[in-house]
Amino acid sequence: MSTIVPAGIDSLDNHVDDEIVGCLSLTEPKSFFLFAGAGSGKTRSLVKALDYIRLNLAHELRLHNRRVAVITYTKAARDEIIRRTQFDPIIAVSTIHAFAWSVIEGFNHDIRDWLRHALAADIDDLRAKEARGRAGSQASIDRQADIAAKTSRLMRLDTITRFVYSPDTDNRGRDSLSHAEVLEISSDFIRTKPAMQDILKDGYQRWTRFFRQGDKL
Repeated sequence: MSTIVPAGIDSLDNHVDDEIVGCLSLTEPKSFFLFAGAGSGKTRSLVKALDYIRLNLAHELRLHNRRVAVITYTKAARDEIIRRTQFDPIIAVSTIHAFAWSVIEGFNHDIRDWLRHALAADIDDLRAKEARGRAGSQASIDRQADIAAKTSRLMRLDTITRFVYSPDTDNRGRDSLSHAEVLEISSDFIRTKPAMQDILKDGYQRWTRFFRQGDKL
């Protein structure tokens, strides 16, 4: 069974694309939220917006050593957008976890401090629950195992010189961060550290060179 598509159907939402383009100013940018169902052309609208940037704003972005961040849920979506924007390096496409890691990678001192506080808080919380719980239960056994594991990790923190992470593996090494930790640390740094906010505003190339020095935020 074939579906007949009325002539001009692809242009029905052109006004939406025009409105999006109106938000893409380097001097007076505007936020926007596009909500639409599956198969409605969201990726097409995104690519059209990125193409507008590539054709009209790329020179100024390169002049200031900046790129456009595109954050996706899946690697398949990432690869599709990269392909449809013709592998243009000014469009930096990554998954959520990969982007979060790119934000904090190399800030080992800050990561260590964050983990030190987070692990200590988790251990205190587990001990409080254990004091209220029933001894000998499976829940108690699990809590004690968690306390031991987190205490051991806390004691080893100062021996780790460089934290590592991969968005595509389980990250089980002693110097590895978990997927949840990468998201929590990056969101906390972006929210609370003015230096991180400046780094993001300045653009990827500039802050790539900065964080690889291992400086503290």
